[in-house]
Amino acid sequence: MKRLCLPLVLAALGLGCAGSIYRGAFSLSTPSSDATVLAAVADRVRVAAPAPLPPVAAIVADDPAQGLAVIDLGTAAVLGRVAAPIASRPVVAGDLVLARSGGSIVAWSLSGAERWRFPDEGLDLVGASRDGERVAVVLGGAGVTRRRGVLRVVEAGDGSAVARTEIAHSLGLPTLVGDDVFVPWDGQNLSVLDARTGDERSRVRSRDDVVGFSFREGHAVYYGARALYRLGPESASGTAEGTPHYQPRRDELPGAAPFALDAYTSLRAGADARERVRLVWRPDPTQPGVALLHNTVFALYHRDVFALDAQTGALRWAYVSPNDLAGVSVVRAGLVVVDDRGGASLLSPDDGRARWRQALPGAGPQAVLQLPSDFSPAPNTDDPPRTLVQSLLEAAGGSDARLLPAQRFAAQSLAALPGAPATAALVSLLTRRALSPELRAVVGEGLVGRTEGTDAMLEALDHHYDYVRGVDVPPVGFLARALARAHERRAVSALVSHLFDPATPTDDLAPIVVALRELGDPSSLQSLADFVRMYHADVGAVAPVGGGDAIIERDITEQGQLNAAVEQAIEAIARMGGAPERSLLDRVQSHPSAPEVVRAAAARVRDGAAPEAPSENPPGSAAETPATGPSDMSFGAPAGRLSPDAIDGAMTPHRAEILACLRNAPSRPAQLRVQFRYDGDGRVSNVSVMPAAFQQCVAPLVAQVQLPTSLAVRELGTWICPTAQ
Repeated sequence: MKRLCLPLVLAALGLGCAGSIYRGAFSLSTPSSDATVLAAVADRVRVAAPAPLPPVAAIVADDPAQGLAVIDLGTAAVLGRVAAPIASRPVVAGDLVLARSGGSIVAWSLSGAERWRFPDEGLDLVGASRDGERVAVVLGGAGVTRRRGVLRVVEAGDGSAVARTEIAHSLGLPTLVGDDVFVPWDGQNLSVLDARTGDERSRVRSRDDVVGFSFREGHAVYYGARALYRLGPESASGTAEGTPHYQPRRDELPGAAPFALDAYTSLRAGADARERVRLVWRPDPTQPGVALLHNTVFALYHRDVFALDAQTGALRWAYVSPNDLAGVSVVRAGLVVVDDRGGASLLSPDDGRARWRQALPGAGPQAVLQLPSDFSPAPNTDDPPRTLVQSLLEAAGGSDARLLPAQRFAAQSLAALPGAPATAALVSLLTRRALSPELRAVVGEGLVGRTEGTDAMLEALDHHYDYVRGVDVPPVGFLARALARAHERRAVSALVSHLFDPATPTDDLAPIVVALRELGDPSSLQSLADFVRMYHADVGAVAPVGGGDAIIERDITEQGQLNAAVEQAIEAIARMGGAPERSLLDRVQSHPSAPEVVRAAAARVRDGAAPEAPSENPPGSAAETPATGPSDMSFGAPAGRLSPDAIDGAMTPHRAEILACLRNAPSRPAQLRVQFRYDGDGRVSNVSVMPAAFQQCVAPLVAQVQLPTSLAVRELGTWICPTAQ
């Protein structure tokens, strides 16, 4: 008898003897809908008329406990104020503003009057969407791994319940269109529910991408997370390849700006860094497939905006706001930005110039904008035109340490531009006193290898340190390398003057000497010989004024840099000089006070590496032909040293291990600049890493690398390690 009852029990549970499976709303066993069903859903969206949106900004106070203000961006009038404490980023849904406040989800009218509330059930506000007389609200917001979410559909007028669903899944940003509620969940699914009953009507299941948001734009519904998809019959494939979509073309943007914010993790009220570093875009539903307004993606980094071609990733313009940006939105007229001091601007999509400015009667660190795509205030300003070089120069400058990733991106973009104006801008940056060491390295490396605009480099090289006139030491090392690569012999006399200038930093001496060697101008030979005579036995020992034992005033690093410069000068003399110069090298080789590395360098060239006669630098020689490819300290050094390609070939297999040092770093540099010593057996020592923050982790790894063997005795090497994944 008990066995006969079992089928009845199973049937009552909806399972049955055949093992039928329950497939309701948000069930894991519900399959993705076919193309016909999804086409019908898209058709319902297409014929549903979207409600007009008032152009407003909900601006949270500096202290979110003081509430928010609602401002009409068209008239700059305050529509209303909310005095209640705000615990979550507000959501503007038509003529309502929703936020978590005091243990409830509260809806206010744009005038600030409370319309309704319901308990927050211990969950954050994820998002809300209004259409007609209903509002869909999703609660959750603790991340995609927290499997609890609540979907409520309520009447817009009084908040009375229409439908409620609580599930053991994480829910994303909802969209309400007519009787359809689009709800992403668990990072993989987009379910379409009946707003009246909560029953599931259809589903899209992604098999190779993430789904976190959904929203309506015009007569289309879009969804996605790392890419943007347009809902249609193609969505039935569940694959990126089978569904029209858009994905950004650049991944080295400042702060690794995400395509969209994590929809499963709620933003807090007030300043939230996640809102300040992201991509900003808006789809154009009038175009087939997935297209963006202006074919542009805007990369936001606190107060900087970089406009990128959506298809190629090419940089179009840069904009630097005087204050941090609290809210940004794309419209057909351009890009609307609201800063945290209450300034609103409309930037032209073509060149980033402000066409409209408005001082708002409210300010705060967070501005949630609701703007119809046709929002277009009358122009009231006309900024002068600016070139891309000018805008990048402004973005790369400044002293705000938070903006270093944006400054680095701007400097690298500037270095990628051809032409003399870009070179002049890089030189201008490089000579700024406030430039951080990391940014200085990026700008300097960007300058090396440029052949256009050498006049700007020469002009910078003409300056010498002058305390009285407030003239800083120019970046001689980078300028020397760049001018040598450009084979600019007009630089010889200026380089020689800096070689003997006491204000020239010690680490710039070797690049100066190498540049003189590579330029090969006979007029520099005597100066190089004088340099060797002056410093070949200088170990930094200075006798006290009152007598006594000499004191070493030079640290090990500086001594190594000076020795390196003397070594390079010896190599240059051996290449360019004749018998008189070789006699100098004989004296250096036998001088008892000269450092061992200097004596070894002199011995090496005297044993056969030195040319028998001065180099005439015939056409086509290394001195006459500008170098190509990566630059290092050796500038295409003679046989016996390792080439940049040889160094790169030995270092690159260890790149993944080296890049592991950058994990969890607050700021990821675009490249690591590694300088070191190596000997003929390929042993690496004296490793120096820029940025210096990674020295402790990277230096031991580089020191273990085995380079190819060579004729080098003690040579300088440089390796540039790109950090893009």
